[in-house]
Amino acid sequence: MFFDLRDDLLDQYEYATDPVLQKDLHAWDHMHIGAMISYGRGFSNFGRQLMAHQNRVARDGANFLRYLGFSNRAAKNFRAAMMFHDIGKTHSSYNPSIWALDERPTAEQKILQKKHAALGAAMFESFAEKKPDLIRHPHFKIRHAVTLYHHERVDGEGPQEENVTSLPLFVQVACIADSYDGDRIRRPHQEQRRTPREALDRMLGLEDPRGKYAGAFNRTLMTKYARMKQAE
Repeated sequence: MFFDLRDDLLDQYEYATDPVLQKDLHAWDHMHIGAMISYGRGFSNFGRQLMAHQNRVARDGANFLRYLGFSNRAAKNFRAAMMFHDIGKTHSSYNPSIWALDERPTAEQKILQKKHAALGAAMFESFAEKKPDLIRHPHFKIRHAVTLYHHERVDGEGPQEENVTSLPLFVQVACIADSYDGDRIRRPHQEQRRTPREALDRMLGLEDPRGKYAGAFNRTLMTKYARMKQAE
C-alpha cells in the first residue's frame, strides 16, 4: 500500500478533533498504547522502554519540524503519528526476547529486527482495510509512511531500499529523530550511554566517516538538526 506523500498533508487536519479520526482511530490508538506498554511484561520491561522511546522521538521530531518552519498544527499531527512508528516490534511473529539481547544481535537477528517497519505498516493496513474514510485520510498516510520508512537512508540501503531524499521532509525528520534517540539508548553490550555530542558526531560522520551512519542522512538537514540539538 503506497500513497501520494507530500509535506502539506500535515496541515490538512487536527488529530485531536478530526471527526474521521475520532470515529475510526482514537479508540484503537488508546488500546494499542496500553498494549505496547504491556508488551513483554513478565519477561522484560521492553514495552515501557518502547513507549518511552516513541514518545521522545515523536516530541523531538515535532520540535525539529517547528525549527524548520512547519506550523504548530503540522508538528502536533506528526507527533501523533510518530507515537506508533515502532509498533511493528510488538508483532505476534516476534518472540519478545529478540528485543532484550545481552549481546550484539547476530546478522540473522538484525535481519529479523529490521522487518519491524514493514510489519508495523502492515498492522495499520490490516486495521484500516474496511475503513475507507480512514484509508484516505492524511493522518493515515503520514502514520503509514513514518512507520514504513523511518529506517530509510540517502544511500538506499534501508529496509525498503528507498532513497530517503525522494520522500517528504517529514519522513527524513522521522529517520533522523529516531536514529538520534536510538543511538542514545544504552545497550547491554555498552559500558555507558553515549552523550548527545557523541551521538551527533556519529550521525554527522565526525567520529568515523565510514561508520554506521555514512550515507544515511541528507547532510544539510542533519547539520540543521545538530544545530537545534546544540541550541537545546
